[in-house]
Amino acid sequence: METTATAEVAAEILEPLELRFSDLLLLSSAAPSHPPPSPAELARLESISAAAMQALGSSGPGLLAITEVPKAPDLRRLILPFARKLSLLGRKDRARVLKEHGLGSDVPLKNLDRNVSSFALQLKYAHNLNSESSSIRSLCTEENHYYAEGNPVEDSFEKFDDKEFKILGSTFKELSLCMMELGLRLAQICDKAIDCRELKQSIMDGSAKGRLIHYHSTIDNIILKETNRTKKGSKKKVEPATLDPSPSDECTISRDFHEKTSVTHWYSGSRSVKDRTNQITLSNLWQQWHYDYGIFTVLTSPSFMFSCLAEDCSHISCCRECSSPDEHTYLQLFDIKKNKIFVVRSPADSFIIQVGEAANILTSGKLQSTLHSVGRTVDIENLSRQTFVVFLQPAWSKILSYSGYPEETNAFLRYSTSDSKDSHQLMQDILRKIPPLSIRFRDGMTFAEFSHETTKQYYSSSGTQSMR
Repeated sequence: METTATAEVAAEILEPLELRFSDLLLLSSAAPSHPPPSPAELARLESISAAAMQALGSSGPGLLAITEVPKAPDLRRLILPFARKLSLLGRKDRARVLKEHGLGSDVPLKNLDRNVSSFALQLKYAHNLNSESSSIRSLCTEENHYYAEGNPVEDSFEKFDDKEFKILGSTFKELSLCMMELGLRLAQICDKAIDCRELKQSIMDGSAKGRLIHYHSTIDNIILKETNRTKKGSKKKVEPATLDPSPSDECTISRDFHEKTSVTHWYSGSRSVKDRTNQITLSNLWQQWHYDYGIFTVLTSPSFMFSCLAEDCSHISCCRECSSPDEHTYLQLFDIKKNKIFVVRSPADSFIIQVGEAANILTSGKLQSTLHSVGRTVDIENLSRQTFVVFLQPAWSKILSYSGYPEETNAFLRYSTSDSKDSHQLMQDILRKIPPLSIRFRDGMTFAEFSHETTKQYYSSSGTQSMR
């Protein structure tokens, strides 16, 4: 059954458990502290660890927020503006910048109607096994260039000044390292709490992918089309505006909310209710519903850009950073067990860490992966969204074994194909787009095989989210 335009549901706002970076360090440290912590401090740390495991386990949302990370907020503010700038560059200029900084893209950038632009780099740990310190090195392989945009060697770039991108590559790698360390330390905490001993080593032996992501506004796509029309003889060209950091009433976005939506706090088991509303539809998304199939996904808090196009479409008259109009991140979660949809609100400059399916498998279900999407504003077409994400994955050769999965995923399959009138139409439609794990996973698969089968079941010509 196809989704109707009227299918919608009110989402609750979820404020995830907040774990301070200083506590993350204490909980993940393998060396005994000097002097030893007091009984009160030990009890506090045990309480924090238990809360973290609840948030990441079967009774929680499958994510938490890391706050007060030194230096990281500055790196975030440096890197995020590059997302939109790269997205709206001309094809040749962008190819030059990406090549210079060793970046590629994992989305087809030739599609001028795309909702998302993404710039990626494969990363890997290079660590000293005798210490807790780690470093990072990029893998200069073809994996960094999934979609070629032409041969930059044959193109002419003399008129393009790329000085503003000078720190792109170094900032990309430095922030990636910081976020990889957050995921690694959380893995250490999980290993200790559930006596797993799989997560940290799997991350260390595996790889990571950093992605700088721009979620397009309607104006962004107008710019893309006008910029590319110049190659066919058009005299008009829309130039992307640079970020103007000065305050302006023009970029203060607000909304009136008239209905109640509950706010769930994932700390100390407490909950509260505030006056908010967020209507979720299947069609109004920047990114479709899915599970990440790695171990952890680490995300920065997003930034938002508000743009104004001149009446003659010749240039952008305003382009400034603004706050979220709905006061949340637009990251949406679907809790199948509770049959509820949440939108995530997290502190500015915090980092969200989500559980992926590989972590679910490696811990035999003690950690629960998160079914999620990225929503977009319904009535603000000139708003774009930027974020930076690091995906932590096991080695491609890692054997995945979890014999308990088939029974659980069969229940998911029955629910997703049910015609029960008790289930909301939107939620049924969401689940129909998710290929059950029982179809994608077989006990004893390598991670490479699992990754390939997952991509196939989602996005191939016969997949649940095929564009054909």
